[in-house]
Amino acid sequence: MAYLVLGVLLVLLVAAGVGMLLQERRGARDPVVVYGVDDAVDFVWEGLSDATRAKIGRGDVRRILEWEMHYLQQPHLRASEPVPVVGGVESARYVQDRAYEAGHSYDPDVILEVLNLQGVYLVAIGAVGEVAEGADEGPSA
Repeated sequence: MAYLVLGVLLVLLVAAGVGMLLQERRGARDPVVVYGVDDAVDFVWEGLSDATRAKIGRGDVRRILEWEMHYLQQPHLRASEPVPVVGGVESARYVQDRAYEAGHSYDPDVILEVLNLQGVYLVAIGAVGEVAEGADEGPSA
């Protein structure tokens, strides 16, 4: 009887191992894209020109990225721009307005460079794909 129980436990253990192996293989084919704020800040910081790095610090990069993400996630802030655009002129204006309100005066070129590099980061991690069907139609009335 003990051999039977041991055999059943061994079969269950092997089955669990095979299940985990199959799950790992499936995960390797379908990677999950994760936007990491710290990773984005590092990526953008490394890509900035020396002139821009002389004007801002890593904390400023984080602040600019966070303000843009806030803008993109809040539809009521985008009344004039129904389809959000990462690094778009409207989001850059929003970031600049927030910066002035918070007592920071970033040059528009600095903001645009940071936002452009964020777009490059999103492409690099695979978060940007083909245009979705019907995306160019805008919201329905």
